[in-house]
Amino acid sequence: MVTIKDVAKLAGVSASTASRAINDNHMISQATKERVRKAMEALDYSPNYSAQNLVKRQTNAVGIILPVRVSQDSLGNNPFFMQIIQGIAGVCTDNGYMVSLATGRSDDELLKNVQNMIRSGHIGKLIFLYSKTDDKVFDFVKKQAVDCVVVGQSYVTDNGNAKFVDNDNRQAGYDAAAFLLERGFKQITYAYTDMDELVQAERFIGYAENMTSQGLTAQTINLSSETEQDIDQRIQKFLANHPQPAFVTCDDMLAIHLQRLLKQNHPNQKVPMISFNNSVLAELATPSLTSVEIFPYQLGEKAATLVLATDHIQDTIHLIPHQIVERESTQPITP
Repeated sequence: MVTIKDVAKLAGVSASTASRAINDNHMISQATKERVRKAMEALDYSPNYSAQNLVKRQTNAVGIILPVRVSQDSLGNNPFFMQIIQGIAGVCTDNGYMVSLATGRSDDELLKNVQNMIRSGHIGKLIFLYSKTDDKVFDFVKKQAVDCVVVGQSYVTDNGNAKFVDNDNRQAGYDAAAFLLERGFKQITYAYTDMDELVQAERFIGYAENMTSQGLTAQTINLSSETEQDIDQRIQKFLANHPQPAFVTCDDMLAIHLQRLLKQNHPNQKVPMISFNNSVLAELATPSLTSVEIFPYQLGEKAATLVLATDHIQDTIHLIPHQIVERESTQPITP
């Protein structure tokens, strides 16, 4: 195992200087800090801040790690995150814990913020509100002596001591496709923004399994872009080849975005649609959205209960059920 002494030797400094550099001590020059940082990277060394902090007995807060905020819509306006945080906060408050949030505009920024959160000495328990492949933040956290719960699915076999709370998103995707198929819609497309997010990928797999079982073609449209003009061009091209589409969209936010663009440019075309999360936005949409309720408040409550549990809980995966709430967006289209 790599130690602080190994880092110090490679950086050409004493162990105490290396330790101060890692802790961003103002007495250490930036040049020395940079040498130490490069040595840490070369040796793949991660200081176990949480173990130091646990000795100090100052861990009185639960850290909530939000996904990378690539745009305002991706996080700030999404009711899903507010509901799940409310569920977490309620359980934490009842147990005498505060909550602290960490997010970032890039993976590197999020990692730095999480490292600072653990280094602060007040965080010994963490809840991730996302799960994605090759996540450097999760890889860092699982090396620390912290209790960790992920709202989402595991994607590797070595998860440290992490536990997972999730819906059966593959089954939910299957059920969403079935709901449209039962109402006579056949040209069903899965609309998404990021397949690296396991929740979106799992919903697609379920949708695709159902389509294939019916002898139909599973197809996708990627609606991630920095400009609406870009997205609209993709939709225009798609509609030219699929004149009577229906959509399974990865969440309510994307469904409403898609609805708005379709109304602006194709006001006379009715497009059946089912989405996920069943947020308040689904009720306010025009037409109102049929949506898969995934119970984010309960996801948050369960995640907080697990991360605060003092008894050993053997099960590492805990599932919350889902339910389809029917509204106007999946009504049959009359000639």
